[in-house]
Amino acid sequence: MINWKPKLGNLSLWLALSVVAVFAGQVPAHSQDAAAPAELFLEDTSPQGFVATVDAFTAGVSDAGWSILGKTNMAGVLSERGFTVDPVLVFEPCSGAYSSELLGRDETRFVSSMIPCRVAIYKTSAGDVVISRINTGAMAEMIGGDAAPIIRQSGEELEAIIDSVLQELEQ
Repeated sequence: MINWKPKLGNLSLWLALSVVAVFAGQVPAHSQDAAAPAELFLEDTSPQGFVATVDAFTAGVSDAGWSILGKTNMAGVLSERGFTVDPVLVFEPCSGAYSSELLGRDETRFVSSMIPCRVAIYKTSAGDVVISRINTGAMAEMIGGDAAPIIRQSGEELEAIIDSVLQELEQ
């Protein structure tokens, strides 16, 4: 049995308390600054519309050698259940290199529930299009151990993909 303990104590409790703090307004819910590890989510507003942003993101992921393993249309799923929300697509981009490194060893396989990465592109009620994701730098810090540098590097690469997509959309 692998006895993994997160660097900052009980990860599940920490995450639950952090989410409660975000919803209670005690911690900002998002940031443009990927270096702010106290924030759990990173978000960027796209300079283009929803379809252009989705197309640029999927192309950017592919161009970087990553794959999109899945895509969930949350607005569609909720619509089928009688709820109406603005467009929300959740993507599961994955780098085989990072995933295989984490899943290939018993010591780091515990992070399998976090793989693949998840990126949401959604439209706000004001019409803004947002690219949202977990702050993997903060997550790597909490996890520590052998998995941390791999998670950090994967997150940095995903951030570079998103930055490239946003730069392309600004042209």
